[in-house]
Amino acid sequence: MNTIAGYVTNQFDRSNISTNTFPTDYLGSIQLLDKSGFSPYTDNSPTNSVLYSIFNRFVQKTGLDTTANKLKDEYLQNNASAQNAISLYGALENTFATKRPGEQAAIVDFLNTKIEDFITQKDSNQTGSLTQNESGISGEIFNAIDSNRDSVINSQEMQDNFYRDFTQLNNVLNYFQNTSGALIDIYA
Repeated sequence: MNTIAGYVTNQFDRSNISTNTFPTDYLGSIQLLDKSGFSPYTDNSPTNSVLYSIFNRFVQKTGLDTTANKLKDEYLQNNASAQNAISLYGALENTFATKRPGEQAAIVDFLNTKIEDFITQKDSNQTGSLTQNESGISGEIFNAIDSNRDSVINSQEMQDNFYRDFTQLNNVLNYFQNTSGALIDIYA
């Protein structure tokens, strides 16, 4: 049994599944997430599973004092278009696509704002950067973020550290930024 069939079998009563159960782009969206490297099968909602994965990594790589679930809930609360999207593809598109050229995806804006807020709140001497003591971040995480080894971190370093090797997120962001909106399985 392939993973998509396994997901459908585990999440729904098999006797109620019909070919019209999902929007035509639902299984393609699951496949996009799966081929990008996410595991959309670990929660009752593929979107919740992917958002949790992104926010969990964000908390681990930035050292911010919050939880993945709090960030996921806050993101959905403040992004009605993602929260209210009927289809999985609609939720993904509203989360990962850009509205206009030159803009960032809603999830990127949200995470970058969290980093900016963190810097602003912790920056006691108003320099725009944080020492390890100011940040309260563990030494290991701080050193990973401090890419230029100047013993302070700024919002750009925090952003770079988070996105740099996050292949799964970058694949999905690239997909939505490089298509006209039609879901084509480019990762098959």
